[in-house]
Amino acid sequence: MKIKLILSMLLAGTLAAGAQSQGYKDGIEYYKAGQYDNAKEILERTLNDSPTDKALACYYLGQTRLAQGDKAEAKKYFDNGVAADAENPYNYVGLGAVALLEGNADAAKDLFKQAQKLGKKNSEITIDIARAYYNANPVTYAKEIETYIAKAHKDSKNQEPSIYILEGDMAAAQQDWGGAAGKYEMAITFDQSNPEGYVKYANAYFNVNPAFSIQKLEELLQQTPNSALAQRELAEKYYQSNHWKKASDLYGEYIKNPNHFPQDKARYSVLLYWGEDYAKSLQVANEVLATEPGNFQAQRLRFIDEIKLKNYEDGVKSAEQFFANNAGNPLINANDYVMYAEALSGLGQDSLAVLQYEAAVKKFPENSDLIKELSSVYTANKNYVKAAEAFDAYIQTLEEPSLNDYFAASGRYLNAAATAGDNAEQRTKSAERGLEYVNKAIAGAEPQAPLFQRQARLYIARNGNQIDENGVESYKKMLEILDRDPANMEAANGQLGLYKEAYTFLYVFYGNVAKDKDLATEYADKMNAVKALLGE
Repeated sequence: MKIKLILSMLLAGTLAAGAQSQGYKDGIEYYKAGQYDNAKEILERTLNDSPTDKALACYYLGQTRLAQGDKAEAKKYFDNGVAADAENPYNYVGLGAVALLEGNADAAKDLFKQAQKLGKKNSEITIDIARAYYNANPVTYAKEIETYIAKAHKDSKNQEPSIYILEGDMAAAQQDWGGAAGKYEMAITFDQSNPEGYVKYANAYFNVNPAFSIQKLEELLQQTPNSALAQRELAEKYYQSNHWKKASDLYGEYIKNPNHFPQDKARYSVLLYWGEDYAKSLQVANEVLATEPGNFQAQRLRFIDEIKLKNYEDGVKSAEQFFANNAGNPLINANDYVMYAEALSGLGQDSLAVLQYEAAVKKFPENSDLIKELSSVYTANKNYVKAAEAFDAYIQTLEEPSLNDYFAASGRYLNAAATAGDNAEQRTKSAERGLEYVNKAIAGAEPQAPLFQRQARLYIARNGNQIDENGVESYKKMLEILDRDPANMEAANGQLGLYKEAYTFLYVFYGNVAKDKDLATEYADKMNAVKALLGE
């Protein structure tokens, strides 16, 4: 009996029984889709179940081992398959494949003849033989491959799906993705419930047309609603296309399938997290940890879900456990530290949060976004010198810093200089560095008032928070830019604060430093006029 017919009969029985596992069939589907570890796990799990065709299951278990290079283990399974049912032709194909790989072409030919004798005009058997030759050496056995493919076409009147699957795989091996997809589509045409055809077709097209790939997998799921492969592949494609809700909903159905994998429940928790269903994600993560306390992904999700739910106290405890249990684990990433820091900040423990950012930057020194975030954390904690140094380090990681980066850096150094107090060395050093950055921004940008305001403030900070001639020149340049548009003197345009600041410092300079009474009076009048416009 052809495998296609066997699968269709089993599928009919499954659908009648309602939502349940396809048993060992799922393992066969995973094998045909090229997912050998998944196939092996399910076939081993279901091998001794009463509905399992043991001879057929042994064949595909042997093929998974063969695909992974273990000829001895593969042969053992094929022999077991023959012992379970000597009339099943598939295991003779498997034994022939082993013989080919061991360099015994004559023995392989005899075994293939035995398989064909038992499966007369079974085109799927014929294609499995062609595939055995192809896997052994597509160049050496090119003639045999061609002969068996031609025979399968003739015997099935060109309607055997596995012909087109093999031809598609051969095209894919040559990176002819369009040709491969066309062959997989032919397989679907002749068997509209052909899982490997749909999955391989979807994978071939996904990077070109994700929506179309998803559509084909949706069609597969309609045809085979209990297929673990169909459920899992479609859920993964939803996830890869950023359809978080669809992915998590389908994964929720998939993990009810007895043939899901243990790691899939943790994956479900991840999908729920990305879908922002943090409470459900936390629930699933805790379910995983109840049976698998060391599951890395579930440990991570537990603490970040708690933090997203603002359960900061629980989040800190879970984060502490996560880092303690996984010390040195290369899978720990920068976001783990950031989330831990967020929980600490949520409890008002900002100094401890800073330590987590510092630890993250130490571990991931090339992560520019992380270094930039550390600078913001230092600023929030009023550690302005470290904030400036961190932002400086951030800029050094950039190949081409933007003008906004330079302007932001000048602001960090302004804070450090303005709050240096009696530390003249720190004040001067910070102000000079800030001026370097704001001057780079000025050199690369159209004249803008805020740039010269920043320059003036840096000069003032460098001078012990006292206005000097450099600051005066910067404010005058700022006023020149503002005066180009008379509308800037209207309150609605939001520029009056700039005018007020410039006039105030110019009034102070000419009144207290330069001792120019006329200019001091002029700027005092302008300052008071602006204050009146501001309603002060």
